[in-house]
Amino acid sequence: MTWALRPIYLPDSHLPHGIADGNPTCRACGTSWPCAIAGEYLSAGRCVCGAATWHDRTTPRRWHDGPRCYTTEEAVQAEAAKLRPARPHYPPSHYYPPKPARPVKQRPPYRHTTAGPGDVGLGTWVWVAPGALHPGWGDIHHLAMITALGGPKCEVWLILDGTAHQARADRLTLSTSAGQRATGGAWLRWTIAQHLAHRVAGEPAEPTVQAAQLDLFGAPA
Repeated sequence: MTWALRPIYLPDSHLPHGIADGNPTCRACGTSWPCAIAGEYLSAGRCVCGAATWHDRTTPRRWHDGPRCYTTEEAVQAEAAKLRPARPHYPPSHYYPPKPARPVKQRPPYRHTTAGPGDVGLGTWVWVAPGALHPGWGDIHHLAMITALGGPKCEVWLILDGTAHQARADRLTLSTSAGQRATGGAWLRWTIAQHLAHRVAGEPAEPTVQAAQLDLFGAPA
């Protein structure tokens, strides 16, 4: 048997065929996907709709078994709904004080997928809890990206209006619907402050792949 170097990335020849039909097969092997070769590069998960999902450990790619069940916007709204109280009460917008000036930036060129406790970095998507921002942004959860880590505050970029804020790390939690792993332990519910404390304590974080990609079509500042 001829020895061959194992590819760093999942070979294109072993990508799935017919995954939208719910019965994916390997393009090269013709067997049920993921095949033995593809399985070495994938992590299995479960979508909120119950369908199986697979995450490429070496790239941001992911696959959903069967037809797409929701859009990214719907997923974000669904997770936000889980964080709201059973009977939320939001005063009219004119009750909120005026928003003070905050820097407006293009979408930051960071991408980070949290793979374990303490594994947070630039590009981690988080929920900013009510009270972490100026009252002008309302008493609701905001989806944001971490653009600078620190304590007791981190800089975050709000997807709502592109503004940058200093928010307390103990008021930031991971957002699983915006790029994080959908499965994991109790650390998925940790605050960013807890993740940073875990890292300082010397506990090794699980390995992860980080990638940065410039968003060429970001909204102008």
